[in-house]
Amino acid sequence: MWDAIVVGAGPAGCTAATLFAREGLRVLLLDKSAAPPPKVCGEYLSPGCLPILERIGALKSVWDAGGRPLYGMTIHTAARRTLEATYPRDSDVTGSPLHGLSVRRAVLDPMLLDRAVKDGAEFEPYFQVSDLVWEDGRVVGVQGRHRGRVTALRGRLTVGADGRNSVVARRVGSVTRHRWLDKVALVSYVTGAERAEDVGEIFLGHDRYCILNPIGPDLTNVGLVINRRDFTPTTDPTRFLLETAATLPGLRDRLADARPIGPVRCLGPLAYRGSQLAARGALLIGDAAGFLDPFTGEGLYTGLRSAELAVQCALPALCNGSAAHPDLRTYAAAWRREFLPKWRLCTLFQHAIRRPPLAEWLVAGLSRRPDLTTLLMAVVGDLIPAYTLTPLRLFPRLLTRARTFA
Repeated sequence: MWDAIVVGAGPAGCTAATLFAREGLRVLLLDKSAAPPPKVCGEYLSPGCLPILERIGALKSVWDAGGRPLYGMTIHTAARRTLEATYPRDSDVTGSPLHGLSVRRAVLDPMLLDRAVKDGAEFEPYFQVSDLVWEDGRVVGVQGRHRGRVTALRGRLTVGADGRNSVVARRVGSVTRHRWLDKVALVSYVTGAERAEDVGEIFLGHDRYCILNPIGPDLTNVGLVINRRDFTPTTDPTRFLLETAATLPGLRDRLADARPIGPVRCLGPLAYRGSQLAARGALLIGDAAGFLDPFTGEGLYTGLRSAELAVQCALPALCNGSAAHPDLRTYAAAWRREFLPKWRLCTLFQHAIRRPPLAEWLVAGLSRRPDLTTLLMAVVGDLIPAYTLTPLRLFPRLLTRARTFA
């Protein structure tokens, strides 16, 4: 009997496995692959991710592996209006600017897996989970194929960290798509692109956008997000990505000399959510719980932070010495409290992307309100809770006198 079975060895799963193992629990980390596969990702760690990486002992390794600081975002609208938004400065004596990091997932994911194993989690690759094991209305383990054999494993807690196609999510409830967001992301690396070196850049079009993220000295992560109906799988993805991105105002010249490196990876539809985040003996973290949109780069932070929440909520039951399977309804409430306010703010941004006049108004208003822009970046960067700046609070503040951000 394992104390915790974590399904999925991505950032969320590895973080949960690390934290459970450090408490002396018997942790089994499962994945269908021997090594983390390539991911469709903007490869951006918000400033709020850095303290979590520090807590699990991985931040120095990310720096050593070539992580690049990003001090904010520059937004270019369809009317060629520009908003330069930086993260706030630290509150300590130095007042140094806070920042996020850009890092390749091919570097980050193996690093986090190595951290989990070193801290005591047992990693079992090539395990394809197909179902949960239930007894008396509670989850008591998983079932799947391991090296050609059907195998069942028992655990007091099952953590679904198996991404957007999560088997665990579909067994504890259902997964529903967003009622109107139906987009696909195309991501690739290019060299030769003209880009900023220490900020991410977002180029807005009508109901689409493109993000340039500097990954290396001459390596840029290019991510295009468009409506799914505007992309057909028979289209050459590389040509489509570069030609469509070049139609966005201000981006054609930036990509004039760009050369793709490696394949274009596609993912969609993007927006979905699990109907039930926890059951007796099971819970969902990371993308298994849901995903909205990559515009604010919340994916990696949500994975890391939801893993911390899961461990905080499950530890009292797992460490009390009994063999009972924990009731984790408190986790579902904690997840909603932590992440739903930011989902509402991200939904506002999606409305603006769909309606260029609204995007122009927002950018113009924020350009006149540097204090409000800094507050917004603190929320977007996961430095302060998102309920600090919900849409109902953002609009009135755009129309009133400035306040100093503290």
